[in-house]
Amino acid sequence: MIFRDHVVLITGITRGIGRAIALRFMAEGAIVAGMYMQDDEAAQQLKHIAEDMGSHIRLYKGSVSDPTFVAEVMKEVTGLYGRLDVLVNNAGRTNDQMALFMDEQQWADVLDTNFLGTCYCSQEAVSYMLPQGKGAIINMVSVSGVYGREAQTNYATSKGAIMGLTKLYARLYAPHNIQVSAIAPGMIETDMAQGIPAEKMADFIKHTASGRLGTAEEIADAVIFLAGPLASYHTGQTLKMDGGFLR
Repeated sequence: MIFRDHVVLITGITRGIGRAIALRFMAEGAIVAGMYMQDDEAAQQLKHIAEDMGSHIRLYKGSVSDPTFVAEVMKEVTGLYGRLDVLVNNAGRTNDQMALFMDEQQWADVLDTNFLGTCYCSQEAVSYMLPQGKGAIINMVSVSGVYGREAQTNYATSKGAIMGLTKLYARLYAPHNIQVSAIAPGMIETDMAQGIPAEKMADFIKHTASGRLGTAEEIADAVIFLAGPLASYHTGQTLKMDGGFLR
């Protein structure tokens, strides 16, 4: 268990990819904390699973777009456990529209959560990682940010901006033994994917070399790699986990 007693903070922790990442870290012996926005039932379920595993987990309800909330959570977690080893910026939201029809509120909703939330969390995390002389930050982006998918203008923009932020933070903090990386999932089998029309899903899979959806557990495995010692020479890059998505 390479993460035994390491402290890991995950945003968007209660569902889908975030939940899978939490379970994977707990299986590796980590102490896990997380932020979530609204799903109290899912939060309680995750707590029960952690108890059954004999693991430690603390959950905080609030928005990553609120810098005061983020700062308070980081302060409490580090106060309780004395350190912060890994931050996974997974929280995100969509509000899809073409660029010409995107209104101001749609831009703000998605950019505030996806991009500014990642900025606030990363900024706070680094302030605790620097004194301890090590850490890892993994940012969850998307193939939409890589390819600039036109029907997801605000979402693709926010994820592209996070990819730039990843490179910036990696350059700043690699000399301090803080690795900063990103993962760009393709279409992953989660609750969010279930709401996609069948025709659109079929087209996405048609243009994916592996011919299937990915799983949240496969993304969690990639996070474990990037956060661990096997990736000590990996920083500033975006790892595509998209099954060979072609366009």
